[in-house]
Amino acid sequence: MKYCVHFIFINKQVLLLKRKKTNPFFPNIWTPIIGKIKADEKPIHATVRETMEETNIHISDPIFFKQDTYQQDNYWFYYSSTFPSPILLNHENETYQLFKLNELPDSLWSLFKEAIMDVSFLG
Repeated sequence: MKYCVHFIFINKQVLLLKRKKTNPFFPNIWTPIIGKIKADEKPIHATVRETMEETNIHISDPIFFKQDTYQQDNYWFYYSSTFPSPILLNHENETYQLFKLNELPDSLWSLFKEAIMDVSFLG
């Protein structure tokens, strides 16, 4: 599978979403904005779409910073900085929170923790 991953930084903290306990895909864990890339979709367009679908945040120019493979899946990583705005979660997630980079939740995959650290050195 192909996935886009989007880290949004607000006031030197990263926005993470907590998946619902009833979510059939990795319930009750913290994730960045993440979603499947459709067959004929470019990763950047999937990132813009997934960000809107999962948080109602409108972005137009996320910054690509790396591509990685994990357990036979391909991930395209993007980041952006934005001013706080109302966040409206979709049916997949139950809450959101801003985390300091040195206080990331234990349930966040190591792949995402490493990527957050990679991008934090870019900005």
